Amino acid sequence: MRARTRNHKLSVQLGTDILTSKTIVLLKTDDGALLGSWDLYKQRSDVALSFTDSTIAFLAKKHFISDIFSYDAHFGALGFHVLNRL
Repeated sequence: MRARTRNHKLSVQLGTDILTSKTIVLLKTDDGALLGSWDLYKQRSDVALSFTDSTIAFLAKKHFISDIFSYDAHFGALGFHVLNRL
């Protein structure tokens, strides 16, 4: 958020809103998720994924999440519906 808005105060507010939200579920990584993310990263050389993006995609698929809020359109190539506006 800070990179997009160049506004530290706004990014802190968004982070606080996410951390205190009653509707947003934060997914945690474990050893299985890290290995699954690494496998996805290795397999999908056709998509410009970072390892972080691979982890997001792996966890989203594992938890049956189809919509991802991101400015990275490459999630669409992985079968997700990409939301990029609030």
